[in-house]
Amino acid sequence: MAGFALVKKGSDFSGNTEVWDMADFFVVRGARRRGVGYLIAEQIWRRFPGAWEVRVTTTNAAAMGFWAKSVWRFTRQDIKPMAVTKGEETRYLFNFESKVESSETSMK
Repeated sequence: MAGFALVKKGSDFSGNTEVWDMADFFVVRGARRRGVGYLIAEQIWRRFPGAWEVRVTTTNAAAMGFWAKSVWRFTRQDIKPMAVTKGEETRYLFNFESKVESSETSMK
């Protein structure tokens, strides 16, 4: 096992009930920096098409770099994270769309 991901519909942090929320995401140290995390995220985003929210703590520079690169690689768009504060917590949120691909497109 290389890690785990928890996905749910609706974000407790932003309050948006319509987004898919990457509630938790973890890759074990031995599998990091090998593309495993991106492959897992990509499979999840393809499996659950629609609006997405991925949040990162403001103090986790490694996660910020990982998600910025992963979201760009998946969307091919420079999605800038937005700082959102709830109570005393601030998180950076990446918001983007995962679209369903036709079988012809995904086979290329």
